[in-house]
Amino acid sequence: MNYGYARPVELIDSRDAQEQKLAEHAEKLYLEDHNNNKKRTQLDALLSVMKAGDTLYVTDLFILADSTKQLVDLVNAAVDKQASIIILNKDLTIDSKTPLTFSASLNLISEFQSDIVKFRTRLGMTEASSKGKQLGRPKRSDDNIKKAIEMYMSKNFTLDEIKKETNISRATLYRHLDL
Repeated sequence: MNYGYARPVELIDSRDAQEQKLAEHAEKLYLEDHNNNKKRTQLDALLSVMKAGDTLYVTDLFILADSTKQLVDLVNAAVDKQASIIILNKDLTIDSKTPLTFSASLNLISEFQSDIVKFRTRLGMTEASSKGKQLGRPKRSDDNIKKAIEMYMSKNFTLDEIKKETNISRATLYRHLDL
């Protein structure tokens, strides 16, 4: 039996794009409703029905697992059941028959970890902005910039005195003067 697994992690493919790709290969799809790494009920259900000769299709490694340890555990479980995992976007088959060189394995693990970091960063940024947090570097006070420009235009202060008084750097002052 060919199974597909997707969850709404939109780092490379949207959930709809994942489903479309999986539908071309899988007879039954297991779709998570959330992107959290906890309570992955659809993945657990899928793993409980997989048996020898079955194939699990996913679009990317980070859709399947959230850590290297979890990935290793899932791959070992599939190999123990004599099932295979096919990663569509990497054109990669993971089973007991397909050998990977050490270099290829390291490259895949490196890409996987990089994707996980990107996903967690985006997830954190989305969560923070939904809570009303300001993302990015805080803006300088307009009052300080205006004061620094006035001091500069008066020609009575050195750049060091302006910086000391307003805490506006030379580069920031020149950048605002050019505007």
